Amino acid sequence: VDLDIAVSSGLGAGTLSTELMAADGASFTDRLLSLPNLNAVYSAVLLDELGRGGLGHVFLCPGSRCSALTAAVAASSVPHTMVTDERGAGFAAIGFARASGRPAAVVVTSGTAVANLLPATVEAAADRVPLLLLTADRPAELRDTGANQTVAQVGMLGPLRWFKDVPPPAESEPLVAWLADAAYAAACTLRQPQGPVQLNLQYREPLAPSAAAWPAALLEAPRVASWLASSS
Repeated sequence: VDLDIAVSSGLGAGTLSTELMAADGASFTDRLLSLPNLNAVYSAVLLDELGRGGLGHVFLCPGSRCSALTAAVAASSVPHTMVTDERGAGFAAIGFARASGRPAAVVVTSGTAVANLLPATVEAAADRVPLLLLTADRPAELRDTGANQTVAQVGMLGPLRWFKDVPPPAESEPLVAWLADAAYAAACTLRQPQGPVQLNLQYREPLAPSAAAWPAALLEAPRVASWLASSS
């Protein structure tokens, strides 16, 4: 994805970012700096950019691997609904998107939870419904190793308008890359013909919100700083 084209910094007010400001007036940047680890930071940034791209509602199916993204949704003001069944969550998201004309997202953990989204994916593709599938996954180094709750998630769902197997948060993984993927994913759900898009998000430990030092310099990269400034 062309980062200069995909990232929406400076293209409009950060509606979701404004909602994410704490009651004491803390900025979104301050909120990011208070987060405990890279998984939390990257998840919060991803969610905020999806909100700028028009995301209307998130249907959450909590699990261990998607805990950072679930926490990011819960800490925001983006409308969201907890659902205990992944198949039902997929069709609830289709219903919202049909009624509102805005993309709806489903968040699921790794493993067979992803397989339960196949029926909704097929229907969204056939009926041209803007559906965003946010599937948590093990990092690439744990694939094909017999790791617990690991299945081949890449290529499991289809047909899709766009798919990205997103590398896990790391100091070597530019934050702007997650921004670009979020912006492009949101745009693809609405681009004609509308339909389902999947971001397969790899997460390493720690999955819990435990403290793991991360460099604040990640937020000072030029395009990230510009994007953050547009949320003020």
